[in-house]
Amino acid sequence: MKLTSKIVLIVLIVSLFGSVLEIWGGSWDITSHAIGAPESFFTPPHGVLYSGVGISLIAAIIALGIIGKDKEIRHKSFALGLKLIIIGSMIQIVAGPSDYLWHELFGTDGLLSPTHLTLITGILIQSVGIIVGLTRLTPHNFKAVKPSLTVGFSALWFIVIAFAFQFGLPISNGETINLNPDPYAGVIILGITIPFFCTLIFWGAVKSMKGFGWASMAVAGLIIMNITANVIPNEDLWGFISWFVVPMITAIIGDAIMNNKIRINKFKEEIAGGIVGAVFIVNSMPLVGMSFIQFYVFSEVSGYSLLTEFSETLAIWFAVLSIPSAITGIIAVKIAKKKISIPAESTI
Repeated sequence: MKLTSKIVLIVLIVSLFGSVLEIWGGSWDITSHAIGAPESFFTPPHGVLYSGVGISLIAAIIALGIIGKDKEIRHKSFALGLKLIIIGSMIQIVAGPSDYLWHELFGTDGLLSPTHLTLITGILIQSVGIIVGLTRLTPHNFKAVKPSLTVGFSALWFIVIAFAFQFGLPISNGETINLNPDPYAGVIILGITIPFFCTLIFWGAVKSMKGFGWASMAVAGLIIMNITANVIPNEDLWGFISWFVVPMITAIIGDAIMNNKIRINKFKEEIAGGIVGAVFIVNSMPLVGMSFIQFYVFSEVSGYSLLTEFSETLAIWFAVLSIPSAITGIIAVKIAKKKISIPAESTI
């Protein structure tokens, strides 16, 4: 059983590597489209994205073989993670050729399209599967689990933000189909879903990895992925980089509170959740700015091209949204405490 568990861990790590490439490449693709890169299926961001799909497929095939051959494994708690990886990869396989066909039939598409939504749903399911599998392997005391979970939570956080962007950013007007959300609906969607689910992920990271610093490193991973995919490719957005100190500091404070490095007798998890939720707009910048800047730009002007102006009003938006976002984060923690159970760190 110990050997089989090690093989499962390797499969999860391989799948994690694939998912990071998918998530990072997909986000780079959004930036690439926004800065006016040539429209084609065959682009460097797509190359990174679909390399990740290929690696994930390999992991899914091995996972299918393990579950198919070992009946005992099917009844283990971590088997759910393998099953989710298989399901997510199958969805991605459908999405790849479909996206190519969609481009051929309808030309340039926007962020939200049936094939993009299919692909990102598959990646999201796979990412959840990786977290489930790794978390449920924690009792086996493998040294690689916590570092892998750190990267896994970074990737999950990034893909959750990207998933919310599908329904909130005003960049889904394709060559023949316009799927842009209503401006007010887009802001409401992002203002609720991102602080809620990102706080949930942070809470899960702290509770799963049990020790000060691990969840903070997961946030650092998120920031690195965001900067490299969404900021560095466009020199005009480099002014946002200094802002990322804010979510890093709040993550460390929240991490310290939940791990009793900062002594708070009551509601420590809720306080940490409120702190993390309050900075959602900074965690998801610069792209999130396109939803807010559309309220004060002329029609037909790309919100992306005006993100430098959003940086000038970011402090105002941050101040306005911090309290309702903190409340959303607190609600997320309260729900998590009632509905989510975390395995003990070790049973061996």
